[in-house]
Amino acid sequence: MLNRLITLALSGMAVTASAELAFGPLKNYPNIGFACPLLRHAKAEPLPSPEAYPHLFGLDEGLLREDRFSALELWYGLQCCGRWRDAEGNRLVLGRATHLLPDLGDEPVSRERFAAALADDDAAFDPRCRDSLNTWVATFADTTVYAPEERRVNAFALEDVLAYPCAATNTLLYAFRPRRIGNAASADWFCVLLHAPGASDLKTLRDRFEEQFIGAISLPNRLDREDGVRAAELDVARPEQAEPDLPDHPVRAEARKSVENYDAWWVAEADGYVILSDTSTEVGRSLIRDLQETLPALRRAFVQLVPPLTREEEVSLIRLFQSKDDYVRYVGRERAWSSGVWMPARRELVLAQESNRQEMMRIIRHEAFHQYLSHAYCMLAAAPWLNEGHACLFENASVDSKRRVALNEDPARCAFLLENLEAATAHLPLLLRLDYASFYGADEAQRQLHYALAWGLAYYLQKGAPNERNTPFRQILPAFAAALASGERYPEATERAFEGVDMRVFQSNFSEFWLKRRAAAIRFDPLAP
Repeated sequence: MLNRLITLALSGMAVTASAELAFGPLKNYPNIGFACPLLRHAKAEPLPSPEAYPHLFGLDEGLLREDRFSALELWYGLQCCGRWRDAEGNRLVLGRATHLLPDLGDEPVSRERFAAALADDDAAFDPRCRDSLNTWVATFADTTVYAPEERRVNAFALEDVLAYPCAATNTLLYAFRPRRIGNAASADWFCVLLHAPGASDLKTLRDRFEEQFIGAISLPNRLDREDGVRAAELDVARPEQAEPDLPDHPVRAEARKSVENYDAWWVAEADGYVILSDTSTEVGRSLIRDLQETLPALRRAFVQLVPPLTREEEVSLIRLFQSKDDYVRYVGRERAWSSGVWMPARRELVLAQESNRQEMMRIIRHEAFHQYLSHAYCMLAAAPWLNEGHACLFENASVDSKRRVALNEDPARCAFLLENLEAATAHLPLLLRLDYASFYGADEAQRQLHYALAWGLAYYLQKGAPNERNTPFRQILPAFAAALASGERYPEATERAFEGVDMRVFQSNFSEFWLKRRAAAIRFDPLAP
């Protein structure tokens, strides 16, 4: 009886979810070439950056990193026009068939190799060949497809409509081609995928979809075809700010394309950065203004204090979500506690907008250093004491109107260190040996000690040790970087960095610095020319 009640309840939920499937008003998409409705109240789901796999090459002038990617991810990013999800979990995905997936095997490939393969005749998509279309649709939908059925729907706007039965459950899959207008070239084939997890009657769902989506597609007239839905290039920077560097960098190009058909999303650019966001509030705009104005200056400070191991210029991607729920859906439930995280595999710094602006900027400065160091060290893992220590150091940085960066004390961590200086100093050798799991995985009291001590160590190495005489301490950071560049992992690089250091002397100087020389360090500017 209980099982029957559960089954009836679930079926009732399914009917309700299916009944809630509805489409909104018709909107024109200039980048796509036609007007269509979307799921009512749906939110855009931009594609994440493709997952990158670093490959390193040693050169006389430093390391060179070549990121490689799944050919399928690079291909899908080029073919996908947009993805949308409504509150009931229904998803609509739209793609344009321009190329077949190149046969590059399963190994990650560079962007250059992928582009060359895409230009090869074997990747050419033949719109007149049904086998070519079937192959493309199956690859795009990532499921087994069966022989399509021709549908006579919306003949006024569409030349061809094909319904594809497929192996995916509760999923409709169609290919269609808009009519040619005048003497223009034949239109591209498009694919639309609707996944309705709550649908209980696929035939009813299909009839509704053909009527309300396929049947509603229209071709704009010549005067209106450029008006419609597209992401804005939001410029909230000061008028005198120069154009961003590396305007054609692939990270910038992929970021722009990933949101080009979403009117709720926009792109903002700065030297070394491209920012994607769906925030619509003035608080969000003000935050982006701060980022555009301060991030380039902070990056210059990063470079000066922790020089890169490579001369390759990077563009860093930042993604800011207005909704915390959307942020969590993007970064994963395991990071739901956070408001910002550096995702090295995707090369993205992802943030959730918070009401506390000051705390938000602290989080951004912290995570932006992690992002910088990953790029600067060619994705080689740096030791937690260096990585987290400097990220905490920059949490408290300030940038004035002349783009000068000041490294300020952290009041809370400074107070904690001074209150626990003897224990913290004794803990220094252990801190240097910690891996990331041990650094983060201790209880709250240990985490507080690790973060405060790592911050205090970075502050001392950057603002205290340079002013001391007859000590090798100022060479610790360069020695660590050199060891990492030579192929050492961070535990061995740490040993190399402290090779000529008497730890008892180091601990004594560290303790004396915090007791007696803080005032001089506050006045000292390690970023001064």
